[in-house]
Amino acid sequence: MYCVGWIFTCFICLSLQVYLTFGLLKDECLEEGILSNEKLISLSKRIVPDLYGTSKGDSGKIAVIGGSLEYSGAPYFGALAALRVGADLVYVITTEKAAPVVKSYSPDLIVYPFLSRNYATKINELLQKFDVIVIGPGAGREDEQVKLILDIIQTCKILKKPLVLDADALFAVTKNISVLSGYPAPGVILTPNKRESAKLNSAVNNNTDGHWHRYWGENVSVLVKGQEDTCYSSVVKFRWALVGGGSARRAAGQGDILAGALGTFYNWALKANLCENEQSTQLAQSVAMFAASTLTRTCNLQAFKENGRNMIGSDMLKKIPSAFSEVFNKT
Repeated sequence: MYCVGWIFTCFICLSLQVYLTFGLLKDECLEEGILSNEKLISLSKRIVPDLYGTSKGDSGKIAVIGGSLEYSGAPYFGALAALRVGADLVYVITTEKAAPVVKSYSPDLIVYPFLSRNYATKINELLQKFDVIVIGPGAGREDEQVKLILDIIQTCKILKKPLVLDADALFAVTKNISVLSGYPAPGVILTPNKRESAKLNSAVNNNTDGHWHRYWGENVSVLVKGQEDTCYSSVVKFRWALVGGGSARRAAGQGDILAGALGTFYNWALKANLCENEQSTQLAQSVAMFAASTLTRTCNLQAFKENGRNMIGSDMLKKIPSAFSEVFNKT
């Protein structure tokens, strides 16, 4: 009888250890206090999926919508970053003129030449199969493109697709700020730099309390990029600020790299089910933003150490594997 009891006790202890180790105890949203950077790093590591026992597509199908003849590099940087971080399949929806150029950059990307209102039906069909959609890199600010971006956002809202909005998509939002109002879970992440943040703040001119990032509702979070990256969440305890880890060199394409990486991390964070209450979306957004910001800064620092002021965006892309290993202790 004693032996049976001992075995039962060991079984319970082992089960609890496994339960905790693999993150099945979903109480992160219930903890009190602001998330520390140490906790955010721990959660960031936790969302990275295991490579074993998975099929192609399980680690994410990410879309990057943007690009133009003038800015064909932006969607490439974003898409390849999403792929290098660990998404299984990455798609680029770009203009007819930019598509051959983007295709020539990498055979690893799936490129559609449909970024035109003439292909609205085709775009809407494609949107349904993506896990996370990154909109904006190099999309352009012509009136026709702004209208198209707003239409795509509206369709994603109906489909309840998680979005990352960067660059020209943020410009489009300033032209119709209500497009994100009441966006359903799993929500939207905006990634403005300081200048874009000021323009969004100005556009939300009827939000008199000064907290412009609250305007669109609880499922929209904001990552303001700069010397200090700052996360604004509707849940105060999930907010954070990150300094250090980068360099003084700001390479063209760095924002696109962050946006693409964020697309992959966002998908992983949502699927990790870090908690099960009404704050699960906000926690996933916060952790994904922290992971993407930390990785991008580490890429920047590693590339700068090697190239100095001659560093370019492509140098940062090459550092994603080593930076990922350094930050997440995984290869």
